[in-house]
Amino acid sequence: MFAARQRAGQIARQLPRTARTYASDAHGHHKAAEVNESFGKGSIATVAAFFGGVLLYQFAPKQGEDSSVSSLINKYLSRKEDWEETNALHTRAMEQAGFDRNLFENASNQHRFVDVSYPEAFQSHAPRNIQAGHLVNLDHVVEHYKQKHLQDEERKARKLAEQKA
Repeated sequence: MFAARQRAGQIARQLPRTARTYASDAHGHHKAAEVNESFGKGSIATVAAFFGGVLLYQFAPKQGEDSSVSSLINKYLSRKEDWEETNALHTRAMEQAGFDRNLFENASNQHRFVDVSYPEAFQSHAPRNIQAGHLVNLDHVVEHYKQKHLQDEERKARKLAEQKA
């Protein structure tokens, strides 16, 4: 071990040495470089976070108050009471429409006309490309169902009169 130390010392003495230079050797012959030091991003973020917290605390709602954000959200949310009111109005309108329809349709049963939407429905082919004169006159079919309806209404009226009597 001692021999290894001696050998390392000899090798170290043989290595060339570099001359040291110091910045203080200039003695003011050169002007120092100007450095524009500013606050870093971290310090600016810290100050912004502090003032943001103060601002947030300033506008925070007091005890028992709603915040402006929650009131804005609640403005666009549908509430249960609104749906109940809408459904009640819709139900009332439907009941009134049903009452009016029943009133107008059953005002006079003797002159009621049973409308067949389109008489061609009684035929088995499509109403296209039909030559003139080939459609069957279905007025007698419409008259048949009209008479059937009137007979049915008379039967209902007699039955109702028997129940009242």
